[in-house]
Amino acid sequence: MKIAITGHTNGLGEELAKQLFAHEIVGLSRSTNTTIKNTSDIVSKVVGCDVFINNASVDFQQAHLLQEVFNKWKDTNKTIINICSRSKYPNLSKGYLYSASKAALSHIANNLRFLSDKKCRIIDINVGLLDSELPSLSFREAAEIIVWCLNQPEHIEIGEISFWHKTPYNLISKMKDELK
Repeated sequence: MKIAITGHTNGLGEELAKQLFAHEIVGLSRSTNTTIKNTSDIVSKVVGCDVFINNASVDFQQAHLLQEVFNKWKDTNKTIINICSRSKYPNLSKGYLYSASKAALSHIANNLRFLSDKKCRIIDINVGLLDSELPSLSFREAAEIIVWCLNQPEHIEIGEISFWHKTPYNLISKMKDELK
């Protein structure tokens, strides 16, 4: 299987590339002189792959990439995995622009997912904090869940999955008090 990953040299993208080592990885990042802002360049490198992991996030570029790759793949049995975020929901944001871009990505994916004539699977992964000083999942834990989603049979489409570290309520209260 040939898998394209944006942002493959850092964080979650790097861990996904490690866990998917048995496959041919097409890494797309600044370190390979591929900028996510150049949508046509990314799409030309992704189109020959079987899986696109839409990981790197810059403004609304993930949403643009989803739309462009889907347009090329909608009649194929390929898979797009969007790394979304729980911050797409109100009051869980790292910032309004980030939250809006993740909400847009998810909204477009939902619209495309329910087209009656499409064959391409679209999976949205909504993660909470990763590898943070606060209680969070590790990149390894998150990547294992994503790889599991990818490895489901073709006739199964996991439209959306959300996961995060289970933080005890007393710790959440303490963190909120410290932020005041």
